[in-house]
Amino acid sequence: MKFLKAKQFFWTILEKASFLIPSATFRSIPAEIIMEPTNACNLRCLLCPTHLIMKRERGFMRLELFKEVIDEFGNSSKKPQISFNFAGEPLLNKSLPEMIKYAKDSGHKTFVSTNATLLSEEAAEKIILSGLDSIHVCLDGFSKEAHESYRKGSVFEKVKENIENFAKKREALGRKNPLICLQVLLTSYSENQMDEMTQWARNIGLDFVNFKTLSLGSYTSKETKDEVGYLLPKSDKFKRKISSIYKTICRNPLHQAVVYWNGDLGLCCVDFDNALKLPNIKTEGFLKTYNSKKVIKLRKLGFRKETALCKGCSIGNADNVGFIVDLKYCDKKDNQ
Repeated sequence: MKFLKAKQFFWTILEKASFLIPSATFRSIPAEIIMEPTNACNLRCLLCPTHLIMKRERGFMRLELFKEVIDEFGNSSKKPQISFNFAGEPLLNKSLPEMIKYAKDSGHKTFVSTNATLLSEEAAEKIILSGLDSIHVCLDGFSKEAHESYRKGSVFEKVKENIENFAKKREALGRKNPLICLQVLLTSYSENQMDEMTQWARNIGLDFVNFKTLSLGSYTSKETKDEVGYLLPKSDKFKRKISSIYKTICRNPLHQAVVYWNGDLGLCCVDFDNALKLPNIKTEGFLKTYNSKKVIKLRKLGFRKETALCKGCSIGNADNVGFIVDLKYCDKKDNQ
């Protein structure tokens, strides 16, 4: 009990200190820019906000807009990581390999997260040759029932084959990158398949396995939660829990930026629907918009977790969001 009180006191002090942080601290280059190739998806996963609650217009980021953002860092010694993920399936945007290559050639590290349904042999070769640094490929169980119970529209056998072929293609091309991480959502189906999935991932030459805990979502109705509650793991250690310590600040708005497909800015990785209505970057460019007074004011609110979005965040307020297994060293570490 004393330890918990001490930890909470630490976060309380951080909250008070956060009001003293000058705006100049926020006027910077982010460590990561999440670029949304598209907010369209070919699946209908049971708890995904993309099809449950998203009201934004669907579309695809233009290559020209992407290049304009990257070009702003041409003379900068600091190059943010460019992450191609967010609300949709990145591989639906045919310009993705060219976007990755353009960012890599400009000195940025790159990351893609994909449901792997479109990871054909041709797409795999283009992505690997683009210079991509790391990729997450999603398989939510090691049986047809386990995977397809959540990934509606996905075919287990095809996705498994695509992942295996991707690893083979990387080896055939003599590349060490991208590092390949198998991402697994822990459900009542997959919680008993973890050892089997880890061994399979190791056998086919993957680098990591990321076991993620299942969130029923702060945006879902009670009816939806009741309907899909059967997916929650039976084992308590694999369930996502609200932290007993309230973390009073969130570093994401300080170091992370989101650019939606149409050029609108988003606050952070959970702002799926542009809830805070940040401005578009097309008029004044990314850096000038990101560091504008209006955006810095909103990012400060996010930093202090004072928005409605922050209050219901299942990532920033959770104790257990999963863990990562390093297949090379067989290490397990918390995914925080």
